[in-house]
Amino acid sequence: MNQDASTEVRAKTSAFTTWRWVALAAVIVATVAGAFLYWRHSELYPSTENAYTGSNIVRVASEVSGPVIHVYVHTDERVKAGDPLFDIDPILYDAALRNARAQFDAAADAAGTAGENLKKAADTLEQKRAALEDALKTYRDAKDAQAPEARPSDQLNTAESAWQDALKAYREAEDAFNKEQDKPLTVTTPTVQLRAASAQLSKTTHDRVKTHATSPSDGIVSNVTLRPGATVQAGQPLFAIIEANRWWVDANFKETDLARVRVGQPADVRLDMYPATTFNGTVESISAGSGATFSVLPPENASGNWVKVTQRFPVRIALTNPPADKPLRVGASAWVMIDTTQDKK
Repeated sequence: MNQDASTEVRAKTSAFTTWRWVALAAVIVATVAGAFLYWRHSELYPSTENAYTGSNIVRVASEVSGPVIHVYVHTDERVKAGDPLFDIDPILYDAALRNARAQFDAAADAAGTAGENLKKAADTLEQKRAALEDALKTYRDAKDAQAPEARPSDQLNTAESAWQDALKAYREAEDAFNKEQDKPLTVTTPTVQLRAASAQLSKTTHDRVKTHATSPSDGIVSNVTLRPGATVQAGQPLFAIIEANRWWVDANFKETDLARVRVGQPADVRLDMYPATTFNGTVESISAGSGATFSVLPPENASGNWVKVTQRFPVRIALTNPPADKPLRVGASAWVMIDTTQDKK
């Protein structure tokens, strides 16, 4: 009986040992399979959290110098291309324009019939400029009457539309005047003087209109510290406009992740500010140089203390149709994963 019990114990121990080895083998196989699948997924779908949103940023500067007399915008306000931003005192530019107009009229009269078409174009240009001034005054009054945080009133929308129409009409008249100057004229002393006076009138009219700085594109105004009374110089950056019509993510991938990455491949993007939303994107470009290459102090790899470090290369992901209810902001942290199994057809 004792022998039977001992045999039964040995059998149970042997079975336990067998199952233990089977379980251990299963764990090893699962671990190896999991590691392989993880490696394969990482190879086919490289990802990184070293990524940040970006957009075009336009530095706004006045084309003419002088004291500021009116500012139309404030920080974080949305603007459209052509919207007034600020005004420069026009007194000196008005004086220069009157002088140029007097010189032009005298030259046109001296040129006789040779200057008739040019004079008509100049008259049209002045009419459109005057209409532009009237439209701006209406816009300024409507803008000043608008509460800072209120939605644009009907009066403001109407005034803005009228300003945009007047600006378009002025630019067309300016183009027509410039084209008229380029037409051939018989070379005589009066026509030469007329050409010189026309060029001066074109410049002074342009400078006068540029006392009204306008937005170069649609976007969001940022870092507005400009105030009436400040004197600005031509070309001096005053504030920025973040363009809102094109967004991307600059993802810094390790060089070991780039073997399969191609322009045109789809990508998934998640932003820390919207963790539950996945944005669609497309690989737009792959940098030809690592991030360290363009740093202020590039690495000196010829030194004796060299240590190999995996480099990162910027990959730009263009965001396609981001949701309107998820406003984007420059510099936001992002996570990016590229699907390298699909190539652009």
